[in-house]
Amino acid sequence: MKHATSAIIITLVCASASFTAQRVLAQTTGAPSPLDQLDDFVGDGICTGHVMAMGSKPGHDTTGKYHGEKILGGHWIVMHYDQDQSDSAPEPYHVVQYLGYDAANQRFVGVVLDNSGSGYATGTSPGLKGDTLTFDNTGSAHGKPASYRDVFTRDSRNGMSGHTGMMRDKHGSWVKTDEETCRKAS
Repeated sequence: MKHATSAIIITLVCASASFTAQRVLAQTTGAPSPLDQLDDFVGDGICTGHVMAMGSKPGHDTTGKYHGEKILGGHWIVMHYDQDQSDSAPEPYHVVQYLGYDAANQRFVGVVLDNSGSGYATGTSPGLKGDTLTFDNTGSAHGKPASYRDVFTRDSRNGMSGHTGMMRDKHGSWVKTDEETCRKAS
């Protein structure tokens, strides 16, 4: 646990230094922040989808809500996803994901925390490719090292329009773990 906490703290400290440099540059040039590209992920919405079967856990349909907002002076976006409880999901999944921009390395950074008891990850993304934002994350799952991928999609009318989660299998291939379609809340 000490290593996990240290890794998260080191990531946040390094990112903070980069964000400070970015803020100073934006203030002196009047340039928009690269984080502004992710404004479509800010707001509230409803998601429906499916979690794939994994190990002894069966696959099941999902519904949930998301909330995204800019925080800390607009230098981070925090996204909350809360799965609805159901017969097939008696212990619903909850996740908080922080998205920021590392100006020194010209990439987006993320920190992901969930309610699985040991789920956390830090990751990076080169940025939007069309309407898709992909984060490759490394972290821990049940006390073991794990690689994750979060793929977010957006559209200008609907904000965040979807999320696909992936995990590396024992052969190193990406395997889909969950997939949701999202729409803005009314």
